[in-house]
Amino acid sequence: MNKYFSLFFFGISLVAQDLTPEEILTYVASHPKPESAITEIRLEITRKKKNKKKVKVREFTRYEKIYTSGKFSSKSLARFNKPKIVKGTSFLSWVYKNGKTDQWFALPKIQKAKKVKAKDRSKSFLNTDFTYEDLENRSLGSDSLFSLGSEYHEGNICKVIMAWPKDKSTYFCRKIWVNSQSWRIAKVEYYSNESDKDKTLYVSDFIKENGFSIAGKMVMEKENGDKTVMEVMSYKPDIGLQDEVFTKDFLIKK
Repeated sequence: MNKYFSLFFFGISLVAQDLTPEEILTYVASHPKPESAITEIRLEITRKKKNKKKVKVREFTRYEKIYTSGKFSSKSLARFNKPKIVKGTSFLSWVYKNGKTDQWFALPKIQKAKKVKAKDRSKSFLNTDFTYEDLENRSLGSDSLFSLGSEYHEGNICKVIMAWPKDKSTYFCRKIWVNSQSWRIAKVEYYSNESDKDKTLYVSDFIKENGFSIAGKMVMEKENGDKTVMEVMSYKPDIGLQDEVFTKDFLIKK
């Protein structure tokens, strides 16, 4: 799910150092990543209406490949498996080294890759509380950064950073908590303007496999009570994926 929001991290501690926001996010982005990975993910989407809750469950497989040369930074493909109503729905993302991201999606009834346009970046990703923009990679140069010092979160000291997008964005700013021992992003608040918080992302339960790690659980909570829980059921790094998996032809393949 963004360069400095990458969920692979070092296990080092630099808490005593007076780091700039750029240096902190560089540490977050610098952790080892597998050349490729397959991840099985479960989504639980909760909607609140008139004091009642409605929960939907979705399951999908995410394929990802990291590039060390060429114009791409990474490519990923998500394909939904359950329930039957969404089976075959797929989402393709290409991240370029210059920070640009191209995205396409395909519905099972429409065997055609549809590109996510700039105006659609603020829309919900398949009725979850994640938008298409939330799924983009953000490079260090994408935001103006400011350090707010340190705060405790879940019993851990975190470096807190404000990030204002330099280009057009769904959000006015983001407030980011980075664990200063593990250098993992622990929490992100998203603001629609200077004072109104739209939603909060909580990142936890990291899974380690073959020297790599990934967030086992991400919870996006909106201020209106809606919530999406994204939980990893299986993580297989360095699986050896071919480039053809990350094409528009494969996106619409049944």
